[in-house]
Amino acid sequence: MNKFVTPLLCIICLILVSANAAFAIPSLLEDPLLKQDPWNFPSPGTELSEKAKTFVFTLETLPREGNTTWIRTQQDIQALLPISMKAFAEVFLDFPSQVFYMPRLAKITMLKQAGGLYEVRQRYEIRILGYIYPTEYDMRYEFVEYPDKRRAEIRWHLLGSDGSIGGSEGGWFMEEVSTPKGPAVKVRNINAGLVRKDFPLQAQIMKMVGPGELEGIVTALYKEVQRRGLK
Repeated sequence: MNKFVTPLLCIICLILVSANAAFAIPSLLEDPLLKQDPWNFPSPGTELSEKAKTFVFTLETLPREGNTTWIRTQQDIQALLPISMKAFAEVFLDFPSQVFYMPRLAKITMLKQAGGLYEVRQRYEIRILGYIYPTEYDMRYEFVEYPDKRRAEIRWHLLGSDGSIGGSEGGWFMEEVSTPKGPAVKVRNINAGLVRKDFPLQAQIMKMVGPGELEGIVTALYKEVQRRGLK
């Protein structure tokens, strides 16, 4: 296996995990990205479209702690989709079906559901040249609606992982709006996290492939809404 390809595949798995996982670590909760109003988007003068756009993707390699070095991450992905907020949330929260359209998701198992709370086990795999690179973790998601404000959010918490993610906090934030072309939903994914550093140049490679992988998640969700014929 090519020495560059192997770590690159591992990084893609870590990016996908951090995009959907959250573990409340005090230092992360104090991250400036998370302290801002998550509904205050996009910034003045910025136009969104159905093509998701990365507004923030930063990486900082932290001082080594014991045997582990962490890379601190920030991400802010936004889009304006010509669908309803209900359709977007319905598709995302249909966890068993995600395995059919979500990039690199190989298996998903429902562990528990009660109202707007969901616990699931997800396994991501990257396959190349006969090799399989898996990442598995258990998640808890919480869906909350704010009908008076035409808003909803999906926050998540990491229940357990293989140790490659040291922490992550964030969520999906959705708001229904009116546009000249009709009803639409503004969608935002913000996240602050810690990813374990496993080899040199890891941060540089993450910076190269990360935005595209995250934007791909929004695209996959939107295409699934369209496939189902939801509005």
